[in-house]
Amino acid sequence: MRRSICIATLILAPAIAQANTIVENSGVSGFPGTFNFIGYNSSNVAFGQPVRSQFLEFGGRFHPAGSNANLAFGNGTTVTATQTVGGNTVTFNVPYNNSIPDPNLFDRTIAYNSNLLGSWNLSVSNPGYTNTVQVNTLAIDPTIGVPPFITGITISGTSNATTTPTLSWNAPAFNPPNGYNQNTKIFIIDLDHNRQTIFRQDLTSHQTTFTIPSSANLNPNGHYGVVIRDDYRVPSTNATTGASSQSFFDFHPNAVSQFSGPVQVPVSSVNSVGQTVYSFNIDVSHGQSVNLDPAVALGYIFAVGDGNPNFASVKLPDLGMSHPYGLYLWNGSSYQFAQDLIANTLFTFAQGGVSRFEILGIDPNLGLDPNNSTAFVTQVTFTANGPFTGTMTAITAVPEPSTWAMLILGFGGLGFISYRRRSKPSLMAA
Repeated sequence: MRRSICIATLILAPAIAQANTIVENSGVSGFPGTFNFIGYNSSNVAFGQPVRSQFLEFGGRFHPAGSNANLAFGNGTTVTATQTVGGNTVTFNVPYNNSIPDPNLFDRTIAYNSNLLGSWNLSVSNPGYTNTVQVNTLAIDPTIGVPPFITGITISGTSNATTTPTLSWNAPAFNPPNGYNQNTKIFIIDLDHNRQTIFRQDLTSHQTTFTIPSSANLNPNGHYGVVIRDDYRVPSTNATTGASSQSFFDFHPNAVSQFSGPVQVPVSSVNSVGQTVYSFNIDVSHGQSVNLDPAVALGYIFAVGDGNPNFASVKLPDLGMSHPYGLYLWNGSSYQFAQDLIANTLFTFAQGGVSRFEILGIDPNLGLDPNNSTAFVTQVTFTANGPFTGTMTAITAVPEPSTWAMLILGFGGLGFISYRRRSKPSLMAA
């Protein structure tokens, strides 16, 4: 018995890493050691800043042996990724991403390049540790395809549960290629504090609702981003590759107390004249109230998309102003004043509804944060059942009547609701 124990010890001892060495993260579900994938973004604007519609992301998770990563280790560690293409060596620094749920994460995103789909060699070193880690990622299959994006996200909850709101969305049909698994992840980004990822959760396939737990420590008045990501990944425990589609949304938890029912959250993009436009992709029903989530400005232009039912009614939030809003209707060439609208009062358009309208009169002295996407929730109904794919562009300066026609040309398909997003998160790693 004693001899057997000694032999086992001699065999295992060399595999035990010393406390002053760096090791690759391994053996933890959902936290692979290396990753290398193609990414796609739902919008060219995420939280107010442009992002790449297609990109490459690669990196890994590394930490001191026998302990978790800490800020000092991460900031002092150098990770270099190299790949040889056509006889030339391509090199990138892979920075430390101090993400709360992924503390061991080093990741890099670059513009999509079909020549850089191969395996990356990652070299990891730190002057305070005795070793250098050399590890290779998996290569990317260029034929993998694009995982579908989620659509129709809403935020809901009771007024006394604003720190644990519920997010709901439409789950797409998944058809991953042979050899790959589909999985969905949700990330919560603190847009008030350096766009730091504060929460991460793996979801079950085809899940369509998620209640943010109290452990995320949301501030009821805070500004947060949501990234819901659909992945196609190889079923590997310590190295992953594949493709990801990321959908960006942002919200303020206290939005759920402005109107009863869920608040629709849009996706942002930029139109042909450089304005941020916010779009929706939801199904609506005749007479059904829909709460929209645009940004605060001096006014808004609302319009439906091609083939959408018209707006039947509108109700505007009570901001405590001493004067009413102004309603303007499109006459074919410009917006013309129609009448005053009282806050929190349902206004019904003429029979047949309208395909677009404009609201002015928000008092600039209110000082509402234009980055607060839920400070001006607008409630509308529609004249019939069908899809709503409209957009809305917030107006921050009231143009002269002669400029309206030029602006409308820049609104493209027009549609319905919008809200301004302030800052882009670090793209989520595998």
